[in-house]
Amino acid sequence: MDEVRDTLLCEVSNEVEAAMVVNLLNENEIPAHSDASQAGNAFGGLAFEPGHKVFVARSLAGKAREILESYPHFKKLRNVHEPED
Repeated sequence: MDEVRDTLLCEVSNEVEAAMVVNLLNENEIPAHSDASQAGNAFGGLAFEPGHKVFVARSLAGKAREILESYPHFKKLRNVHEPED
């Protein structure tokens, strides 16, 4: 059985932006997750932790980048990564 490997897609500014990117990708049938904790939700959704990473399956990274590039807000994401083969 092949192991699914996630790869770093991009870095975002805060928990809110991480949730937005993950939700957008999930709505477009690309499983994504971030390293942002859900602790902020306990405090009314305030983003206490700056800087988070978003991950997707290596095989879907190109498609994920295309989706994000079609939204003006996400064109300035930091450190958008190209997966290494």
